[in-house]
Amino acid sequence: MKTLNIIIPSDFTLSSLNIIPVLAERYPDQKLNISLVHFLQLSDSISDLLLLSRRSREYQLISDEFYAGCTMLKNDYAGQIETITPDFFYGNTVAVFKNYLEEKETGLIAMPENHNYARLTPNSFDPTILMQRSGYKIITLKAKVKQPLTIVNVEAEHELLEV
Repeated sequence: MKTLNIIIPSDFTLSSLNIIPVLAERYPDQKLNISLVHFLQLSDSISDLLLLSRRSREYQLISDEFYAGCTMLKNDYAGQIETITPDFFYGNTVAVFKNYLEEKETGLIAMPENHNYARLTPNSFDPTILMQRSGYKIITLKAKVKQPLTIVNVEAEHELLEV
C-alpha cells in the first residue's frame, strides 16, 4: 500500500481537523501522512532570523485540545493514517514553498471548503494564493461533520463524577 503525503493548511482549530475523515474515505486504499501547516511570513528582525532554526514559540500556540483531536483521529483511522503532525511554514515565495513541498514529498494539498484561517500571529497569512501558484495538485473538500468533535477536559470530567 502506497503512502500519500498530504499538506492541509491549518489554523490549529478543531474545525480544521474535520477534513481528515473525508480524506480517509476518499483514499481508502492508501496510507496517509498528514501535515497540518500554518503559514508565517519571515520576520524582518535579524535576531528572529538567527534563531529561526530553534523555534518552539509557535508550537505553544497549538492547544492541547488540538493535539488530543489529532490523537483521536489517528486512533480512529489507525490502519490508514500513519501520522498527523502540526507544522509551520516560514516564507512567502513560491520557490521556498515548492522546496518545502519537495522536502515533505507532498503528493497532494487538501483545502477545506469555506474555511476562514485565523491568524495565530501578526506574521500569519492566508496560504491560498501561494498554494495555487505552486503547481501542485490541490483538492478542495467539504468537511462532513457527523457529530461535532469535542474534547472533554479530564479534570472537569473527574470533578463531575465526584459530585
